[in-house]
Amino acid sequence: MHYLLLLYPVIAVLWFLNVVALLEKMKDGKNYHNQKLLGAVYSFFLSVPVLMILVRVYE
Repeated sequence: MHYLLLLYPVIAVLWFLNVVALLEKMKDGKNYHNQKLLGAVYSFFLSVPVLMILVRVYE
């Protein structure tokens, strides 16, 4: 479970960089389908550790 302490901030940084890239592509009028897909994947990986922690707290 300690690996999540390192993995969670890395995924959060990647998610933030993806949001910035998404906003830049939207501003330029370019195709941003890949950024939307990556955002969904990063959001999933950000929410899973939180849900795992909640499950352990309420066991």
